Amino acid sequence: MRTVTSEPRLAAVFSNRHHLPGNGAIKLHNYIHATPTLRRGGLTTGASRPKPPIPISNNFDSRDSLGQIWLTCYCFSWKWFSRLVSFYMLVSLNLVAVASDYPISSTYACEDITNYYSPVNHLSLKGEALKRKLNTIIAPHNSLSYQEVWNALKVLDAADIDNPEASSRIVEIYSLRVVPKWLSGKQQGWNSESSGEHLWPRSYGLSSVPSLTDLHNIRPADVNVNSSRGNKYYGECITSSTKCLRPANKEAALDTEADKRRWAPPKQVRGDIARALMYMAVCYGFQQPGGSPGLRLSDTPNVENREMGLLSTLLDWNEVDPPSREEKLRNERICKFYQHNRNPFVDHPEYVNLIWKKVVSRRALGNNNDDGDNNVSNKGKKLGPLSQLPHS
Repeated sequence: MRTVTSEPRLAAVFSNRHHLPGNGAIKLHNYIHATPTLRRGGLTTGASRPKPPIPISNNFDSRDSLGQIWLTCYCFSWKWFSRLVSFYMLVSLNLVAVASDYPISSTYACEDITNYYSPVNHLSLKGEALKRKLNTIIAPHNSLSYQEVWNALKVLDAADIDNPEASSRIVEIYSLRVVPKWLSGKQQGWNSESSGEHLWPRSYGLSSVPSLTDLHNIRPADVNVNSSRGNKYYGECITSSTKCLRPANKEAALDTEADKRRWAPPKQVRGDIARALMYMAVCYGFQQPGGSPGLRLSDTPNVENREMGLLSTLLDWNEVDPPSREEKLRNERICKFYQHNRNPFVDHPEYVNLIWKKVVSRRALGNNNDDGDNNVSNKGKKLGPLSQLPHS
């Protein structure tokens, strides 16, 4: 009797490679039926005929493939979504950086001119009462740092007033030259990064912010011309004076003039400067932050009394040089983008005479007819040389 063994059958089973799934994941229990069983009392094995291995359904492979496809699509979609979010954030940050010179605007009270001045327009105020009421309107405003002022000037005084951000040049106040913005702070350029040309000189009572950094009072100016002006008050040369310089500086506009005390800017900006000084006298005319005395306009300018002038000349300049489109746009942009207040004398030049005309008419203007030494007297004493006085 021939003894039957199972080895050949096992070998046959495992040699049938076409029964094995491609991934080799079949388990041993699928083949357990191939193991021979011995009958008791017999020398022969009574192993049952081996069954063919259970094939793995194709449905398993299909589900696995679908899962892999779904996972791949998910990862791909998430990858691109993440990139889009990163791109959006990068663009947003760049827009914020670009907007540093021209901040994004909200809506402020000063943008509605009618309502802004309604407390004044509903009353028939004159003189000191009108001045005080205007102070309550314009004094509360956003205070700026010098760096913010520096950035703002590149917009407010850009050569192209309709596209100030795109403009690569600015206009200097005393020379009226159009110069590149990148010359800012340069030795032969305009201003310095720590200051600007203060129309109301710092030595006449500007001791701290916000008066030191008020955009209504600061303009770009050629470094050399600014140095020539120093802290001279505004006024025209006496006709008979032999000490008058025309132009006031070789780099200033041709229609400027100056003597050792007075300074007359170009005619086309004389009204602008007059209204800027009037704004300062109202905005900081009562008491400045920190308790410093208020600023005043006068025909007898005085450093210690914080009196700037010449008031009678400024009144004339307001009349002969009314607000231009450039001046109005500048006022609007200071309101909308920077300080959120306005210069009332740009919007309402008639307020000027309502406040100061009677003051001047009561004064004798005879002490304007000298060489200017007496106009900056300090309790009857002359001030020292200009080199000893703080510049603007």
